[in-house]
Amino acid sequence: MTESTPVSAPVAPASSGNASTSGKPDPVKPPHVDTGRDHFESILFALVLALLFRTFEAEAFVIPTGSMAPTLYGRHKETACAECGHKILIGASDEVDRETQLLNQGQRIGIAVCPNCRAHNAVEDAPAFNGDRILVNKFPYELGNADRWDVFVFKWPEEPQTNYIKRLVGLPGETLRVRQGNLYQWDQNTETILRKDPEKQRDLQIPVYDDRFAPTGLLANGWPERWASVVPVFEEQLPDQWKESEAWKRTEAREYQLEASDRLSWLRYRHFTPNSFEWESVSKAPLEPSLTPPRPKLISDYCGYNTYTPPNDNLFEAAFWTPDLTVSGSLHIESIAAGAQLVLDLIDGGRGFQCRFDLAANKVSLHRVTVDREQELATTSSPINGPGDYTFRYANVDDRLVLWINDRLVDFGAGATLDEPHALAAPLPTDHDLSPVGIAAQGMTATLSHLLIERDIYYRGDRPGLGGGRNFEQDNFRRELGTLLEKPDDWSRLYQQQADLDSREFSIPEDGYLAFGDNSPRSSDSRYWAPELQSVPRKLLIGKAFFIYWPHGVPFLNGGKGFSLVDHTSTTGESVKGYPKYSAPFYPQVGRMKRIR
Repeated sequence: MTESTPVSAPVAPASSGNASTSGKPDPVKPPHVDTGRDHFESILFALVLALLFRTFEAEAFVIPTGSMAPTLYGRHKETACAECGHKILIGASDEVDRETQLLNQGQRIGIAVCPNCRAHNAVEDAPAFNGDRILVNKFPYELGNADRWDVFVFKWPEEPQTNYIKRLVGLPGETLRVRQGNLYQWDQNTETILRKDPEKQRDLQIPVYDDRFAPTGLLANGWPERWASVVPVFEEQLPDQWKESEAWKRTEAREYQLEASDRLSWLRYRHFTPNSFEWESVSKAPLEPSLTPPRPKLISDYCGYNTYTPPNDNLFEAAFWTPDLTVSGSLHIESIAAGAQLVLDLIDGGRGFQCRFDLAANKVSLHRVTVDREQELATTSSPINGPGDYTFRYANVDDRLVLWINDRLVDFGAGATLDEPHALAAPLPTDHDLSPVGIAAQGMTATLSHLLIERDIYYRGDRPGLGGGRNFEQDNFRRELGTLLEKPDDWSRLYQQQADLDSREFSIPEDGYLAFGDNSPRSSDSRYWAPELQSVPRKLLIGKAFFIYWPHGVPFLNGGKGFSLVDHTSTTGESVKGYPKYSAPFYPQVGRMKRIR
């Protein structure tokens, strides 16, 4: 599978230091007379410079497939969900022959699942766009070593004439382990989790639920809200059962308003995700009170980019519990009273990791809470200390707690890293994880809005089957796990029994690098290559991907579809009317022209 191919023409950015820096004319130089030879030499010199730049500095590539989604998009379709309005973006490289780019009508995508509300949307006639066009800098690898977490382009070890793009996760000489979605370095004595720097971590999060795009029609027919005002059924240090309350009031604008009180009032997230049958039945008629109410599920490694039919046969559906979460939103504090507090809570394997703001004391602290124990991990001064408008982002990713307030990182020091043995003991989910995110406040009149939950990349421990083909044992394992996401105890029991099917260990040669795709369920990477070719030798490195210079143009007019310039051609040679390959007019998608992290 070709992961990146050069664009038709080399990209030649401005000269990188070869031009003269003098701005003054030479007073003794005689007047110059243009000649044909001068023009020829100028053109030749420019071509040589362009060739040198491409050879030694940078080159442009286009991404054909979705193995690096959502960081980089291959050929894909975009539309808006008809039920909630959330953006749907799905991979569409399966529709076309990879060599000829002709459309295979039997592989044409008909249905896409909304990543936010899980409604099924007809997308057969939705426009398809080519993959991101990126710039790759060759210079860093000429002078120095490649770094972990680089997005890098290289020649595929099995077919060096083919270029691939992946994320560099393993360095020369390391032993790297994949376990429960995380990556660990193993030195034969100690296992150390590999952490991304906070800003790179922030860019790599995958949306789970954006409350601005709630499926109002489904909710009106009785489907439960995901965010709800609740109180614990039993007064416990770490409750796992909640009942709804009236403390937080939801408005039509999806804001949650709280009046000041002298006790903590909780707003908690429950992962109610309807399947296709539930969507169809509840959208047509109100949910019958006599029926068994829907149960929340564990948050899993569901990736909206992969959920479409045909040809997807559900091999890439959600299966693995993913506890590395980030919650963000906007907070307006109108007034505060004595004892004003704010709490952000993330659950991970039956353990609560709480960020507590004490507005009177002007401090914020991190706490680890279990059913029988509480431990303060770190404390510092609080950026939230009175009435005003704030944005917050709180994450428990890679066994580290990270907080941003108003887009500024809050420094907790070493206490925010969870390096105790119990933190790396790979906990399993409990009923607490069915309500994995909570926000609580007391002593303030406040409003919450723009609530968003995201998850970290879950690296699957996949391995090829016999002869490099499908691993049917892993397929069955994933399918069965996917049916148990409503039952944490049963999910944990099955996972423990077959955990080796989701774990790997790689010994990297002294001149090799391990390469994984960000879209772990759909990436052909080091996990699938021949054992002797699982790492990328240094001599096959091309460069570091650093900028998306052209995502794709956004068509407008004609209902947002533009007008077809060229329709797709099928593998039988027929023009596919009504399915444009290129449309106009269009405008640049400036928001995605950005640095690649």
